[in-house]
Amino acid sequence: MSPVIKKLITIIILSLISAVCYSSDWGSKEKTEEKLFSVEVIESSAQTIRDSIDFSSTTEAFKRIEVKSEIMTTIEKVLVKAGSIISKGQHIIELDDYKTNADLYKLNLLSQSEFDKYALFAPFGGVLLDGHKIAGELVMPGEKVYEIIDLSSLKIFGYINENEILDISLDNEVEVTILDEQVKGIIDYISPISDPETKTFEIVVKVENKDLRYKDGLSSIISIIKGNVLAHKISPSILALGDKGELGVKVIGSDNTVQFKKINVIEDTSDYMLVSGLSQKEKIIIVGQQYVSSGEKVSFN
Repeated sequence: MSPVIKKLITIIILSLISAVCYSSDWGSKEKTEEKLFSVEVIESSAQTIRDSIDFSSTTEAFKRIEVKSEIMTTIEKVLVKAGSIISKGQHIIELDDYKTNADLYKLNLLSQSEFDKYALFAPFGGVLLDGHKIAGELVMPGEKVYEIIDLSSLKIFGYINENEILDISLDNEVEVTILDEQVKGIIDYISPISDPETKTFEIVVKVENKDLRYKDGLSSIISIIKGNVLAHKISPSILALGDKGELGVKVIGSDNTVQFKKINVIEDTSDYMLVSGLSQKEKIIIVGQQYVSSGEKVSFN
């Protein structure tokens, strides 16, 4: 056999051996890759947002009182029109026999408590609400004669979840939006007990209203600022549950392994969620997260 033919045969044999080895190696790699579950991810970057506790409510006068008659009598004279701004101690309505009893009081022939039954004065300054009473009308004991509200301050009720109650304290400053106008308020009251059904705590926010610009019964939004936080904007559809039932997402960590990360929900809408608890940049699994477990190595697009 000529040397050329021997060399040619040797080359062919070596080529076949190389091909077999390559084929075996490639098959092994293919099998390894087949074992890796493929998921789809997005590369998400956190943004700095303001974290706050927000709730809607309605403004109320900070003080309100119904003045009622203690005796059966008739109204002698209405001295102040409904809607008027009144001051503390102002005489509002004269009842029958008021002048006679006033003279007796001045002569110390009538006690203070007895005279007060005929003298309907404003216990504090505010706005007089219409009691629909007219001169000559008969009033009975316990019947409302008029009502006064003090609008110099407003109170707004809200309810805080038990996991947020430790984030607030009395006199905390809050932002209040009334008819698209922003004003400042303070937390004036925090209930010491929670509602047994809702597990929420009632709070009252006080807003100064010295110029009486805002009225009783206006829609309002309270924002209790907690500070700035790094948040990711995600779809609710990619959420996953941890081993203990905690809410989170699954991300791709080092060596292409799956990691579960617990999240805190800052804002929840029908279209998206803003969540904290993640790193500045994350590869978040958005398809296939329900089929992979923490520590599992995966492939991804």
